[in-house]
Amino acid sequence: MKLFSTPFELDYYDDSGNPYMDDISPLKVPEDTKLVLGLNKYSHDTTLCAADIKTGKVLFALSKERLSRKKHDAGNVATLVESCLKCLNLDYDAIEKVVMNNHHHRILPLEESREHMEWESGLGINGGIESGYDDEENLLLDADRASFIFTELSHHLAHAYSTATQSPFDSGLVVVMDGMGETYRTMLRGQKTKDPTYVSDFSFGEDSFQIIPSNLQEQSQISYFDWREAESVYVYTKKENSIDLKPIFKRFTPERSPPSLFNHGFENMDSVGALYSRASSHIFGDWNACGKVMGLAPWMGSSWKDGDLVQRPVEEERRVMFGSLYSEDDDKKFQQDKSVISGMPLISRMDADLFDEDGNLVKKRRYDFDDDEGLKKQDDGNEVQEKRLPTKVALDAISLAHRIQIDLEAIVIDFVKHFKEQTGEENLCIAGGVGLNSVLNGRLSRELGFSNTFITPYPGDDGVAVGCCAFGLFGNGLLEEQKETEERPPIWKEPLSPYLGPAPTEAAIKAAIEAAAPWLQVEEVRDESSRLELAAQEIESGAVIAWYHDRSELGPRALGHRSILADPRKKGLVRFINQYTKSRESFRPFAPSVLAEYADDWFELGDTSSDSNKSPYMSLTAMVREKKRKLIPAVTHVDGSSRLQTVTAEAEPLYHKLISMFYDLSGVPLVLNTSFNTIPGEPIVESPSDAIRSFLCSFGSVETLVMGDYVIKRKTANLKTLLGEADKRDMEIVTEALCPKRVGPCTFQTITEADAGTVDPESVVSKTRVRMPARPMHHDGDEWFEILDELEGELLSVCDGTATLSDIFQEYTAMDEDEEMDKERVEDVEVLLQNIVYRLVRLYENTLVSW
Repeated sequence: MKLFSTPFELDYYDDSGNPYMDDISPLKVPEDTKLVLGLNKYSHDTTLCAADIKTGKVLFALSKERLSRKKHDAGNVATLVESCLKCLNLDYDAIEKVVMNNHHHRILPLEESREHMEWESGLGINGGIESGYDDEENLLLDADRASFIFTELSHHLAHAYSTATQSPFDSGLVVVMDGMGETYRTMLRGQKTKDPTYVSDFSFGEDSFQIIPSNLQEQSQISYFDWREAESVYVYTKKENSIDLKPIFKRFTPERSPPSLFNHGFENMDSVGALYSRASSHIFGDWNACGKVMGLAPWMGSSWKDGDLVQRPVEEERRVMFGSLYSEDDDKKFQQDKSVISGMPLISRMDADLFDEDGNLVKKRRYDFDDDEGLKKQDDGNEVQEKRLPTKVALDAISLAHRIQIDLEAIVIDFVKHFKEQTGEENLCIAGGVGLNSVLNGRLSRELGFSNTFITPYPGDDGVAVGCCAFGLFGNGLLEEQKETEERPPIWKEPLSPYLGPAPTEAAIKAAIEAAAPWLQVEEVRDESSRLELAAQEIESGAVIAWYHDRSELGPRALGHRSILADPRKKGLVRFINQYTKSRESFRPFAPSVLAEYADDWFELGDTSSDSNKSPYMSLTAMVREKKRKLIPAVTHVDGSSRLQTVTAEAEPLYHKLISMFYDLSGVPLVLNTSFNTIPGEPIVESPSDAIRSFLCSFGSVETLVMGDYVIKRKTANLKTLLGEADKRDMEIVTEALCPKRVGPCTFQTITEADAGTVDPESVVSKTRVRMPARPMHHDGDEWFEILDELEGELLSVCDGTATLSDIFQEYTAMDEDEEMDKERVEDVEVLLQNIVYRLVRLYENTLVSW
């Protein structure tokens, strides 16, 4: 380090040898780098993807949910643009081209009037309800420049680009299936007006591919509402610097209700994705819980014995979907029967078995069942086997989930088979939200005779940003307006890495640990082998660990960088992780991460002679080989299936080493892998502080967090340090008692609830809660912690770091000098001390106080 005696200027201060002086991003790129941005904007799963316009290398991709901590978050992209430029160490002028999509409405016409957007922001209405709406980071309009190059890409075309451009095949078939895509009138208007800022399938000519219904233009003129993309098929051929990708088929589905209704009237649409999603809403009250439906369906083959009663789901004979998506013949065309999923949703049904013996509704009972024999403690302290039996509503839910799943598989397999025969293509690419159905994907891969199948880690709408970015880089050789002479980078020859998010710096990790230091026991293990061996031993011993490493994954699935890992041999971990770690339904299965070289030995993957790495992104479900099922029950679903991730040493060396070490210890070449998120409603963790918060919120069910070079455990409340210690012989103080201290400023709020017209004071209920943004387990949103009672609130108030437990206790037990303490008083004091200690420990464990 050099210090100069000249007047201080930053340029003269050379501290490059200190790695913690500046939080410099490891993703920093040369300052002359120019970017293409792909955006999925103002819709659910708002996402950004940024690539170098010269080399075509994707430098950064992130979904907004990872920053906001709201699953499938929508809205503007201001925070994403800021995060991207910060991580790449670039300024605003680096952005050169922007390609984007929002399938609900056009973006550029909306943003033409910046004054109106400012008006919306001022009133807090429409998009202006969220900060950043009228910021330049969202609008991407720089006062010093006229504009960037802006383009909008239609929804299914963006999906197709997301997979075709990075597939490892030179040509192939692309099938796009989701809930709803672009509106017909939007696409038609772009074609008729020759809008230079908008590219859709109609840019290839409306008559250049098959459309169902064939009289769509006529029908659209008499429709109350619009029509939307349902399923689309494309073929593509890669070139050196571009791609020839063209549509060959598209089915539209009518909007049957106003788009101003909930979720744009999505529940009334007839795409295969929308119908599956309607079942999701019916069962779980969430249109975007289709993964739960897929996990519920295999329970159809199960039965449960409760005494002399045997419970089993009843097969639903009526099909929800039938016919062919590609035909308009009356006897073959696609049809649906929504009556199977109409009426009172299952999520709202109040069956008798949802109530406890006191008549209280226990919502968790609705789908809280499994096939395990758990241990339950009786009043006498003995443990007995406890069965979690499905309720009547759960049995009905299983039947519907099974019905919609087998219908989806039958319809889509017929659909894809038809176009394989029509085109003769040997390679299949899948995109759109339906591409997240790994059971369907596994069947498509194994049963239709394709040489290869490719599915990105993000077939849903978070992949739209990648598709938009790819279009900005490579264009389309079949479109006249794309035949300009601009120089384009080489097209991607292999799939992009799924690890495209921010990379945590050493300084960020240390800062997150330091912020939660009073509650953490941290060991720094710089030697990689020692750290991996420690983690593998933890897993082998039965512990659940959190694994946080390097850049985050793009997409909804944890692929070994933001994962919770456990031993697949221990069946009891399924119930334990579901209940205590993930706080979710007990029927939910878990996925394995398996060493690719051993995958075929454990799973029925079909022909693996050309490639053992069949499912690198957890996209396919396969049957566990029958002889192996008893060895790995924690990742074997009730029907013997498993949604697996194959891991190679080339693609993910550190994760591969960890699994290999576990293999050496256990003889099993795979680990249980689930996403690192322990807080209901939140997505996978992103930053080191997210990881620490999620780890703490597991309350010890996750025993160890391995983050970077640090092995972290949770500290238990140390009462000895709170009370202080004295030498028993001469009563000299060995350690001073510590003073409990609030973590930071807090706001108290008391809520009083009473029935309408009540006059009974006992029926009035008051609840006090506290908001403390400085505590490590706090989220920046409107998060409150409910105080147990008045005593706990008072204790939190007096924990200012100046009073010991003894001081606090004396305040509650102070007596007059002449007052004597009788036996009853002594007992009361002992109970009071226990209550104070219990509440202080509870406040400590929830990170509101430290000592």
